[in-house]
Amino acid sequence: MIIIKDIISLVISILGIIFVLFLTYFSTKWLSVKATSITKSKYMNIVDRIVLGQNKYLAIIEISNKYYLISITDNNINIIKDLDEFELKISENTGESIEFNKIFSRFFKNKKL
Repeated sequence: MIIIKDIISLVISILGIIFVLFLTYFSTKWLSVKATSITKSKYMNIVDRIVLGQNKYLAIIEISNKYYLISITDNNINIIKDLDEFELKISENTGESIEFNKIFSRFFKNKKL
C-alpha cells in the first residue's frame, strides 16, 4: 500500500514538473512576441551597426527608405552622412554552414609551428 502511494506521488510530481516546463515555455514565447512588437518601430530600422569602443557605435539606419550613417555615444547621437546611393548587400554565408575540418585546417595553415 505504501509503494502505491509513493508511485502515485512520484507520477503526480513528474506531471507537475512537466506542466511547469510547458507553462514556462509558452509564457516565454508569448513574452518574446510582445517584447519584439513593443521595441520594433514602424518608421525606423537599424540596418547595421558596429561597436567602436565602450558605448560608442556607428550605425546605418533606414527612415522612410532613406539611409543615414549615425554615431551613437553615451551623450550624443549625430547624423554623419546621408547615404543616397546605399544598397543592402545580402550576406554570402546565409544558411551555409562551414565545416569544422575546413576551419581547423585553415587555422593550422596560417599558424607556423
